[in-house]
Amino acid sequence: MNSSAATSHPAHRSAQRHQRDSVAVEAVSLLGVRVTAYALINENEHQRRNVAQVGAVTNPALLDRLMDLPIGIAVVDPVIWAETADQPAGIVERDRDGLGVRRLLAPPLVLEDVVINAAAGRELSAVRDASLFSGFTRRWMAATTSQIPEVAILEAKACGVGVLDIHRGVQLPAENPASLTIDGWSWLLLEKTYRRWLKKRPEVRVRANPTEATGEARAT
Repeated sequence: MNSSAATSHPAHRSAQRHQRDSVAVEAVSLLGVRVTAYALINENEHQRRNVAQVGAVTNPALLDRLMDLPIGIAVVDPVIWAETADQPAGIVERDRDGLGVRRLLAPPLVLEDVVINAAAGRELSAVRDASLFSGFTRRWMAATTSQIPEVAILEAKACGVGVLDIHRGVQLPAENPASLTIDGWSWLLLEKTYRRWLKKRPEVRVRANPTEATGEARAT
């Protein structure tokens, strides 16, 4: 794939706008699939969590509950006040009156792309795995051999999955999600990516886009 085609790739353009923050988080397991996730770290939230000594929060029920609360605004809700009694201060702030609760936790990053490396003969399976992320982010299948089966290309086109050749050239661009799923489970994907990023942070390198890809804090 020539360089001009790769430059036109939407993930490349997006990553260039946020080049300082765009990172590749490799070997993270999301939806039961091992992927490379491309993420924009929420630096303000990351620093806030550092100060509060709160890492990745991987309780989907808690995340789903927190989504019912506005960030930083006190809400009178004795039920949520009681339910969050065992949470550290960096997640919620609870008033002493037994009624008011204020959500502090925000998503730690934005998930821009996921890339699944396809072993030889597993391209179609990798496309189908990538399609699991259709409601969450752009998704890609990255070939590891020079020949990509036509059936995999056709399936990818039908599912909006991008295809990268063995040199990480864009053979088929990925489509943006038609609609985004926003719930506790989608937030959980972000927290799992964040957890992996925290664990591997000394080794994390800034990556411009998926075409350049290769191959814990406290959780509640």
